[in-house]
Order: sequence, then C-alpha cells, then structure tokens
Amino acid sequence: MFTVLNQVSGKSFQSNGEVSVLDGALSNGLNFPYGCQNGFCGKCKAVILNGEIEYDGEVPSAITKEEVEANMALLCQCRAKSDLYIAVDELDALANIEVRSIPCRVEQINHLNHDVIQIILKIPGAQSLQYLAGQYLDLEHSDFEPRAFSIANAPVNSNLIELHVRLVEDGKFTTFIFNSLAEKTILRVEGPKGDFFLREESEGPIIMIAGGTGFGPIKAIIEHLVAINSERVVYLYWGVRDEVDIYSKLPSEWAEKSPKIQFVPVLSEASGVWQGERGFVHESVMRDFEDLSDYEVYACGPPVMVKAAAKGCLEQGLSKKNFFSDAFEYAFESNDDG
Repeated sequence: MFTVLNQVSGKSFQSNGEVSVLDGALSNGLNFPYGCQNGFCGKCKAVILNGEIEYDGEVPSAITKEEVEANMALLCQCRAKSDLYIAVDELDALANIEVRSIPCRVEQINHLNHDVIQIILKIPGAQSLQYLAGQYLDLEHSDFEPRAFSIANAPVNSNLIELHVRLVEDGKFTTFIFNSLAEKTILRVEGPKGDFFLREESEGPIIMIAGGTGFGPIKAIIEHLVAINSERVVYLYWGVRDEVDIYSKLPSEWAEKSPKIQFVPVLSEASGVWQGERGFVHESVMRDFEDLSDYEVYACGPPVMVKAAAKGCLEQGLSKKNFFSDAFEYAFESNDDG
C-alpha cells in the first residue's frame, strides 16, 4: 500500500496502486477538483512534489510535455507507483456533498426541438439528491455504458432531476433515449460529480457562455441565483447553429423579468433573416467586454468552445481563478455520447 498525502490540506489516504489517484482521493472523502474523469478536460491536474506515478499507455493529450516536465500529472488517469506527496487545492464547497448511486424513474420525456430532449427523473420515496447548481451525474442503464449528463435544474428540496440530452450522431445511448426510452422506466443515477458550480461567496458580475446543451447547467445556476434573490449581474451568451437550436424560451423570460440578467443568443450558421449576433459565441463576448478583470466567467459546452473561451477571456484580463468550465466529453467520441 502507498500513502498519498496532499501537502495543501494535510489530508492523506492509502492506495494500492490499482485505481487512479483521483478515484482513491474521492473514495476517501477528499474533495479534489475534477471534471470529465476521462482524461479530456484537464481539471484534475496537480503537481507531484515527490514520488512516482504511471499511466496506462501514453500520457493523455490533456497534459502537455512541458507540464509533465514540471512534474504535473493528470490525477484521473495516473496511478501511484510509490508513496506520493502532491499539491491539490481541495474544494471546501463539496465537503458535505455525498456521491450516491440511487434508482430513479423516468417521470417525463419532452422533445424540446429536433435534436434535444428533456428528461425528468423522479427519485422514489422521500429521497432526494443533494448537489450544487452546475454539477453533473452519470445516467446508468443496464444495456449501455454510463453516460454523464449535466443537471439542468436548480438544487431545491425536490426529488425531481432535469436533464437536457442532445441526439448525437451514431450515439447508442442518445439514440435509445430518443427512440425507445419510455416514461416509468427505472434507471439509476450516480452523482453529483464535477467542480463546475456556482461560487456563491463572490458578489461580482458573471458572464455565462453556453454552447448547445451546455445551456443545461447554466440554466441550473441562473435558476439558483434567482431562487436566492442574488443581486449579481448576469450576462448570458448562448451559442447555437441556427435559431431553431435555441430550444428554451427561459433566457428571454429571465431578461424580461430582471434588469440584472441580459441574454445574447449567438448563431454560428444563421439564416439570412437573423438580426442578432453571428459567429462563435466566445467572440461575441470578446467584442462586448474589452476588460474582464472584474468578472467571473462560467463556460459550458463542447471542449473546442470552452478552450477558445478560456484563451480569449484570459487575454482580455480575466483572472485564471475566475474562469470555471465544464467541457462536454462527447466532442471527443465519434460513436457515443456524453
């Protein structure tokens, strides 16, 4: 057995070297930051101060050669080969959030447009899922590998969970959801997961950047802000291909009801009649905000969008610690979903 010690918090756990360092930390109650858990997003990078790790096969592409040379590691993909001394900033907000595997029933299935479906899951009895606005869960069905979907409703004392699922070409699970999943079907969920959630301790203005169904967790965060009567100013930019892909009227309704919420839809393949913003969603943000030093940015959607948004925001003065993101892993997978 190896001892893995986090120098930042002083907490440690034992590892047999057979599971990833991240899995070992999470199973022992340490709140290490992470996102996709599949080596794509890079959120679980940490400095190895002392000790040896190993990967299965090649070093994942989410970590650069320069980072490896600087003794950084991708904790969701590496295993301990010796005692480890690492540096990780744990997330205090997750300290009381328990990851659980619980059954649920499909309560409602609603087609929001041509390729996005809303699923309402009901947790039986008096149970409920405690989570932070913006987090995700794994949806489990006995015939498929588990798939990660963001929770699209605010955390309230309710046993209902809302998911927005986009039909992915050749995606086995989403094809099943669109064509075969029926109401009253029993599934399981495991969660909540991820470190994409609202930082409530801040009072500054927020820019939300959503791509496609990345609107789901953004919706949850804004609903939570409304529920707690937050005075924070929110700018929501939602990027989709064409007007038909704006599958919810809620952003316009929020903007109409509250002067503190502004909504800017951005179409990348707009038809000739569209009078609004065109192009890539992050570019619209860059045009509207020359100096982002006083803002927080929450970005959710395909990895290419999130990476471009991060680069642009940092170049225009955003502090790295004020950029929060969730990159949907399905963009890396050609034959399945996320």
